[in-house]
Amino acid sequence: MSSASGYRDGVHSVCFAEGNVYAVGFDELHGYGKKRYRIESYNAIDGTPLARWADEKSYNIASLISCTSLGGHIYAFGVSDSFWSILEFDRNLNLVRRTDIDKPYLVPFSAIAIDRYIYIAGTTLTPQGSTAAYIAMVLPDTLSVYKSFSMGREGREAGAYTIAFNRNTNRFVVGGFDKSEGAMNWLLIFLNRDLELIKIVRTNIKGSITGLAINPEGNIYAVSRSAIAKLSREGEVLTTITSIPGVKVYSTQNPSTPIGPNIVVVSDNDAYMLSSDRLSVVDSVRLSRGPQILTSFLGSMDSDNEKLYVALTQVVTKDDWNWTVMALRPRARRLRFFGV
Repeated sequence: MSSASGYRDGVHSVCFAEGNVYAVGFDELHGYGKKRYRIESYNAIDGTPLARWADEKSYNIASLISCTSLGGHIYAFGVSDSFWSILEFDRNLNLVRRTDIDKPYLVPFSAIAIDRYIYIAGTTLTPQGSTAAYIAMVLPDTLSVYKSFSMGREGREAGAYTIAFNRNTNRFVVGGFDKSEGAMNWLLIFLNRDLELIKIVRTNIKGSITGLAINPEGNIYAVSRSAIAKLSREGEVLTTITSIPGVKVYSTQNPSTPIGPNIVVVSDNDAYMLSSDRLSVVDSVRLSRGPQILTSFLGSMDSDNEKLYVALTQVVTKDDWNWTVMALRPRARRLRFFGV
């Protein structure tokens, strides 16, 4: 548990690097409604807090949303009410560099590092005032956008919330939504390493994809609060369930995964281990204790090949929120939970 203020402190994503767990979000230490970027690190063995960094300035809207690691450094991505940011830290959370970008205005929901680049997926605003899916290739050496891809046109809004890289096909898969005439449906965008469009897959599943994961065979798993689906490498829907809501999903393309041939889905208050073939429940665990509410914001999970890490926001009252970072240890086919 972490609480920087007596107001609303929220956490979005975690990433594992250099033996530590890093969590990103926001706090309201400067007062109610005054949000600022925040990142913390914890020892992966016992959860001991190690370091933290918070912005000196606060805004009406501000949060770090996604993070990833590359070359021993931690990269965090956030958005305020007038710009979005790329921040580079060393493993002790000393700020190395920072770039704030006002155009295009982007909410950077998801980020991954592949080879020498960092790829960000998010939702941006078009000059016409609608939304579009936006994917950026970032140069770590300069924290600048080297290439980008966007999808959205007048009369048909779109957005991206998550990105994954399929090593079987050497493609990026981006998940989000496509909206036309008031109806919002799942959207998948397939791109090559240079962010050139391969194809777009629109499904008839209502809502928006909030999390993506890929297993060793290259199958795609997508979640939303209304459905969980297994898709082929090409985006064909193979299996769907609607009995379990999801916000975050985890699988790995490393065969020596701690969850075996399964996936883990996290929603508010609960985590589920599902079989990778039929999406049947292998096990589940209640993450919240007693009457507390743990809300899952958009963001990523991560693993150190022994434990899975997830961040949720504890809602005490509508004006009192706290960070909660947890480790889930699969043991004897069960998700054994301990709090970081």
